[in-house]
Amino acid sequence: MEKKSLSEYLSGERIYIKKHDVSLAPTMYKYVKEDRERISAFLPWADKIKTVNDEVEYINLTHKRWNDFTYFDYGIFLQGQDLYLGNIGVHSIKWNHNCAELAYWILGKFEGKGYISEAVGIIEMHLFDLGFNRVQIRCSDLNERSAGVPERCGYAYEGTAREDAVVNGKYRNTKIYSKLSSDLKK
Repeated sequence: MEKKSLSEYLSGERIYIKKHDVSLAPTMYKYVKEDRERISAFLPWADKIKTVNDEVEYINLTHKRWNDFTYFDYGIFLQGQDLYLGNIGVHSIKWNHNCAELAYWILGKFEGKGYISEAVGIIEMHLFDLGFNRVQIRCSDLNERSAGVPERCGYAYEGTAREDAVVNGKYRNTKIYSKLSSDLKK
C-alpha cells in the first residue's frame, strides 16, 4: 500500500477526533498532571511529561511524524462541547503489510462511558477504508479497562506476549488483539 495521510478530523455520534493543535498543550498537561498516578501505572510516558512545554514538544513531534506518515495522533473531543477527553493514535504502521496499531488513553473521570470504544470504531473504519488489512491493539494484561475496549469492539484476542515491556522498572505482559478487514464482512 502506498503511504498516505489520514484525515485530520473524523466524527462519530458522540465524539470527534482531530489532529493535535499546539493550543491544546496546556489542557493535555493539566490532564496528565491530574491523573498521573493512574496513567503511569500502565503508560511509561506519563512520568516524562513534567511541563506544558513537554506537551508542546510532543505535539510538534506528532506533527513531524504525521508528515512522515509514521504516526497519526488525535485528540478525542465531546461533540457540541469541544471538551477534550484524551488521545487516540495510529502507530507501528507497516505500509508494506497494510497494518497498524492503535493506542489510546482517557482522563479517568471520562472512563466507562464508551468514548474510547467509539474513537476506536471511528479510526478503524477510516483505516479499513484507506486499504489497511489489519488493525492491532496491545495493552498491559493488568489494565482490564483498556483490554475491554478491543473485546467490546469485536477484536480477536491473539494471545499474551510475556514480559515484553518494562514499565516502572518491572517487566509487563502485553495482551494482543486484532481486527482484519475481512472481519467486517462476517
